[in-house]
Formats: sequence, structure tokens, C-alpha cells
Amino acid sequence: MADYEKIHSATPGPQPRRRSKKKKKGHPILFFFLTLLVIGLLGIGYLYTEIQGSLRQSGAVTVEIPQGASTSEIASRLKDAGVIGNPLLFRAYSRYSHADGSYQYGSFELDPAQHYDQIIQALQQTIQYQDTITITFPEGYNAYQFGEALEKAGLCTQDAFIEALNTHDFQVDFVSEIQDDPLKMVRLEGFLFPDTYDFFADEDVDSIILRMLKNFEAKVLTDERKEEIRQSGSSLEDVVILASIIQKEAANVEEMYNVSSVFHNRMADTSSYPQLESCTTNNYINDYIRPLCPADTLDQVVAAYDTYGTAGLPVGAIANPGVDAIDAALHPEKNTLDDTYYFFVTDVEYTHYYGRTYEEHLANIEKAKAVNRTYGIEGLIP
Repeated sequence: MADYEKIHSATPGPQPRRRSKKKKKGHPILFFFLTLLVIGLLGIGYLYTEIQGSLRQSGAVTVEIPQGASTSEIASRLKDAGVIGNPLLFRAYSRYSHADGSYQYGSFELDPAQHYDQIIQALQQTIQYQDTITITFPEGYNAYQFGEALEKAGLCTQDAFIEALNTHDFQVDFVSEIQDDPLKMVRLEGFLFPDTYDFFADEDVDSIILRMLKNFEAKVLTDERKEEIRQSGSSLEDVVILASIIQKEAANVEEMYNVSSVFHNRMADTSSYPQLESCTTNNYINDYIRPLCPADTLDQVVAAYDTYGTAGLPVGAIANPGVDAIDAALHPEKNTLDDTYYFFVTDVEYTHYYGRTYEEHLANIEKAKAVNRTYGIEGLIP
């Protein structure tokens, strides 16, 4: 027993395990963010050099741009010709620069080593050897008046212009927000931006309309104004419809805000004032709807535009407003009136008389008539 214990005690017991030395590794999160930083810097570097054109070889490249080409199509043609390297980036830069809709068509000689700004400016230039026709469309012109001016200039007939506005498709983002109501006289009325245009003598009707729509998008639908429309709670089309009425009713910008406040007061108190009661919609009915609308739908279309017989806004715009009228439609609070008014009337001198009650309105009508009589006019201006 003793010998066994000696032998057993001489047998070494289990030795403690040695800890193996681990190699130190870099922090994985730090490595991840460093990788992202490198990728980001490389990306920024690529964007910068692509926009600058510094990596593209200099030289003359001829690019053909067809009539009515969208920015997407233009970018693709520039890429195929080697003028730019990234069509998506060019499209984004064009939109950021508010250049969409300003491009001309024809044969352009471009240098791939140029900055995007220089390429865009070159594409915006009218080709000098092509005959151009300059037309100015005043604020408040309706589509029929636009068409008449185009027909007089020999660009297209009024009928072809109205037909295209009602039935043709246009690749402009905001067009999807416009209701295609069968009771509208002109589907795109209100969205043809009134401005001075240089048209090519052989420019087709779709290209002409696309220019007007793109100009509306560039001049009206700024980020700030789009946010104002969103905050107003109204649709883009409702704002344009109201602006078209304000444009026709007001003699100047200040009165636009006053007139806007009257219409907004009525729309805020529909139980007392369900109709807008704008004479300008009656003028549109008498001058354009009754002579031009088919007999089988005439009564329905008249009712859809009649602001004396139908509550709220008419079905469509009655003219193409400028930026001032659109801003007035969005900001009735900027009026100069000191109280809540629900009526107004205008005399031949374009003086506006505002009334809080119907009795005040009747008195104002007599004041306007008195002024009109001094000019040999009986009654009010229709």
C-alpha cells in the first residue's frame, strides 16, 4: 500500500493548459468605415472628373439631337458619341441646373473634354442656319389664343394644336397630376407657360407643346413652390385653375392677392358662399365653349365651367397664368385688404371695389357703373 502510494504520488498530475497567444486583429468596424470612406472619396473623385470632363479626350464630336428629344434621350446620344461617360449623372446635373426643356434640336459640334455646363450651354443654342420664328404669349392667354398665334405664324393650325393638347402624350413628370376629365375643353389648359419662344420654322406641334410644358416645370415647379403647394393642401391642378381665374380677374399683381383672398374666403365658407361667381368663367363659356363644344355635351361642359351655378372650382383652367397669379393663388394672406371680403367688382378703369356683404357689393356695382358711364359704357364690362 505504501509502495503503491509512492508510485502513484510520483505520477505527475494534469498540467494546466497554456493559453495560446492570439494574433492581434484590427477593429472590424473601423476597417468597415475606412473602406466606406475610401469608396466615397473615389466616388466623389469620379463624379468631379466626369462633370469636369478632365479624363475625356479633347476633340470635335458631332451629335444629332432630334426634335422633342427628352433629357434622357439626349444623354444617351451624348454617351454613344463619347461626349459624356455617364448618362444618369448628366440627367441629374441637367435637372439640378434647371436645363431640362431648354435644349434645341439639330446638329451640334461638341468637345468631350468640356465641363457639363459648357456642353449644356452649347445644346441650348439655336442653330443659326435654321430659320426661327419668335412668338410672345401674354399671361392670361388661353390655349385657343396660343393656337391662333401659332397658326398666324405658320407653325401649325389651331385645330392641330388643340388636338395635340387633348390627345398626345408628353414625357413631363407633372402631366400625370392633370386630370383627364371628358368635360374639359382643353386637357393641358393652364400649363402652357406664357413666355417668349423662338421656334424653328419646321418645328412640329409636339415639340412646341413640350417646350411650353418644360418651361412651366422649370419656372413654376421649383422645389420651394412645390413645397408650398404641398402645404396648401390643394392639388397642383386646383392651384392652376384658381390662378387662371385670378389672372383674368385682376388688373395688376397687388389686386391678384386681393382677388385671391376673396375667392379663398368663399371657399372657406361654402355654406354661405358655395359658388365662386367669377365673370371670367362666363366669358370663357360664351367665347369658347358655346361656339366650339359639340352639341351633345354642351350643357354638361357649360355646367362644369359655370362658377355661378356650380359649387367650387370649374373643371379646368380658363387661361394660362403667370408666376404672379400662381403665387397669389397660394398666398391669399398677402392681400392688402383689412377685413374679410366676399365680393368684388371692377370698372372700365380697372379699379377694384371690394364688399363684405351683398348690400355693399350692390353699392359698389353702382359706383363701377357710374365710372363706366363717363366712357359711354352702360352697365358693367362683361
